Amino acid sequence: MDQLELPLRAVVERPRRRPSARRPQALARLARWLARRAGEGRRARGLAVVFNPRLRSTAGRADFRARAIELNPRLLDRHPEELVATLAHELGHLLAGARAGHGERWRAAMAALGFPAETCHRLDVEGLAARRRVWRWRCPGCGESYRRRHRKAHRYACGRCGARLRLDGPDAEGGRVEASGG
Repeated sequence: MDQLELPLRAVVERPRRRPSARRPQALARLARWLARRAGEGRRARGLAVVFNPRLRSTAGRADFRARAIELNPRLLDRHPEELVATLAHELGHLLAGARAGHGERWRAAMAALGFPAETCHRLDVEGLAARRRVWRWRCPGCGESYRRRHRKAHRYACGRCGARLRLDGPDAEGGRVEASGG
């Protein structure tokens, strides 16, 4: 009697979801779990994780007032392997405190979280810098012209005569320039 041969289906790996497609609530739960594991669970209460598309070259940012971690969706979609490390890095900032920077308290928080205390990423940020509009402002007193990246630059005064600047509109030289990746 011949053996029955079953057709083998090719094992197809499902594509992994982009980090920005993940639910921020799930990432906040992960951050709270990491904090509890480090013995800092009470300090992570009310913690939120959000994707901030306005971030350019930084992978993440800790917002101490809002008790939130902001993540760069474009950079982390390009480098998804950095998601958990970035989350832990920013959580370390929240646990260490607003004035800790990358000092001893932050390093101790990172050790408690079980992650290396790395301060900078070396990820490719080419093409991620946002383009920003440039605005032309003019002094009504002397006619001096200034270029500013902020439309609401009404607080600026002319360097020559001290008069308040008035908005002329978008810069005539194309109106847009590459923003620095800071």
